[in-house]
Amino acid sequence: MSEIRPEFAAARGNLIHACSEMERMLAGLDDVPGVAEQIHEVRKLGKRLRGGLTVIGEAKPCIRWIAVIGRMLGGSRDAAVRVKTWKSLGIETAAPACAEAAIQSLLELEAHAASLRPPREVVDWSLAALGQVKARLEARTDEEVAQLAEKGVQHLKKQLKKRLKRTLQRVDNQDFHDCRKAAKSWLGGLSLVAPELEIPGKDEAKKLADNLGDENDLEVLARWMTERNFTRAVTRIAWKYLLKRQERIRRISISLIRKELLPALGSKE
Repeated sequence: MSEIRPEFAAARGNLIHACSEMERMLAGLDDVPGVAEQIHEVRKLGKRLRGGLTVIGEAKPCIRWIAVIGRMLGGSRDAAVRVKTWKSLGIETAAPACAEAAIQSLLELEAHAASLRPPREVVDWSLAALGQVKARLEARTDEEVAQLAEKGVQHLKKQLKKRLKRTLQRVDNQDFHDCRKAAKSWLGGLSLVAPELEIPGKDEAKKLADNLGDENDLEVLARWMTERNFTRAVTRIAWKYLLKRQERIRRISISLIRKELLPALGSKE
């Protein structure tokens, strides 16, 4: 068996600990009166765990289970983020009977309604899924997981570069979303399987992921407005503000990809 790099030696233990920490956080949600921020922390850890499981090539059903947990818990946080994103646009809502005031009131109502504890059944299913993922990790050896992690980090890096280059070529909505997911997966995986590993591009990838996180929040708000028929014909000013902000973030993202992240990751492999 080949020698294990010390940076990856704790990969298995870190992944198991992340599962246990998610279990602890989920079990504690019932005892917390205001759960939005606690749920946000669970989802953040879940995204890192998904990245780590992807790095080691874990079975796709296990990765999907973690994704489902995030989706089931996402309603309260998404509703709160929509309100925050809307208010960040600085749209005037003081005019009587204006569509913008109606939008803000609906957003605030949904955020209030969503700020509840998740159903007991959701927590129970999530704990059962995490237990199965953890059992699979515990059945492996440190050496096996470390070797898989070392290979997987490079694989996810190549995937990220592919996504970045595609975005520069097409500048499509889905490409920005895919870039964000690829960057989050690579960074999240690294944070668990090799947190001390020094690798070019980590800082630049985080910068891009944060920027595209803001872009994604705008896209989520735009989708919410479209689903409720608050079209450009109904609320021209709101769409003008939203699309202007989104376009500015995308221009910054393109510049980050071209001038900072791709050069840091290296053009040849």
